[in-house]
Amino acid sequence: MVDIPEAREVSEQTIEDIVHSSLPGWSLQTAHPAERGFSSVYRVVVCRDSTERELYLKSSPDGQTWGIPTEARIQAVLTAHTSIPVPEVLSVTDDHESHPTPYFLMRALSGSEVAYERVGRFDDDVLQRLAREIGAYLGELHAVPAVERFGHVRYDGPELACDRPGGDPATLSVRNPREDWPSYLRERVDEELGRHAESRFSDLTPELTRWFDAGIERLDGPFTPVLGRNDHGLHNLLVDPETGEVTAMLDWAYTLAVPAAFDFEFAVYLFSGAFLAGLPDVEDRRAMVRESMYAGYQTAAPEHVESVSTPEPVYEMLAMVRIMNDFQHLTLPQGTETAVAERIRTDARTLLNR
Repeated sequence: MVDIPEAREVSEQTIEDIVHSSLPGWSLQTAHPAERGFSSVYRVVVCRDSTERELYLKSSPDGQTWGIPTEARIQAVLTAHTSIPVPEVLSVTDDHESHPTPYFLMRALSGSEVAYERVGRFDDDVLQRLAREIGAYLGELHAVPAVERFGHVRYDGPELACDRPGGDPATLSVRNPREDWPSYLRERVDEELGRHAESRFSDLTPELTRWFDAGIERLDGPFTPVLGRNDHGLHNLLVDPETGEVTAMLDWAYTLAVPAAFDFEFAVYLFSGAFLAGLPDVEDRRAMVRESMYAGYQTAAPEHVESVSTPEPVYEMLAMVRIMNDFQHLTLPQGTETAVAERIRTDARTLLNR
């Protein structure tokens, strides 16, 4: 596992300098750290001619890139070519002698941050709307003509210094590109199974290894790479929790080039809340979420809808394995951990025995 750094503090003077350099004519009013991931993120209010604007500054916690430059370019591409609600990027700086680079400034969007586990307790109509909108946005994402190989997405454009990124999909490419999807999938599966062997579910690891070997062998192409959201979950959204409207899709640093079905099935499992069904007041709503996501996807990308029309158990199981690997990070009511873990274990065995 990669060691995750602590977010470093950025001084108000540095933030003021960044605003002055990036947005001439605007002055800093306030800057407050935001608890979001491990990057150094600040909620910034700037002003010009009595007009205030709320922004976010996202910067490296330790001088490493952590996908931040790529995230800024991806958001620019999505702003230019889709209706996906991503924050507009106003300025990117890839390198600076004293500022905490890389960093970028982006507009703030409305909506509420909702706990990851809240998805299991949304009313049906709220979850259906959220799923339908997620499906439509994934359809738009998968239709962006940006990648031709499988792997982690990166940008190939020039470095920027206090400049707005362009929105050309041609500036995106893939790091260490793979031609063969099953081979690349095996790499990802092996990585997750390595983690799984150290988890509380490790008794399942040998059987999962054999099951994935057989399942990947049976996958039937052709496999076409698309931009994949990958990092699904309420933690990377802003929503209206009363209606299910998605007002922002955040954190694009770990975008992958994958088949559309892979991205779609991950989203179905994670937004269904099925991994919480061991709680007495949470239902397994995979079928409902998949139907709603499919309906949204069909409206946005009818030319691609056939590729996500049939559920693929290999992709669902990998999403389940990721939940098992990160089980300790779930926030569960006290005393329910064992019941939730056993439900996930039973769910996995159902797929193993299918």
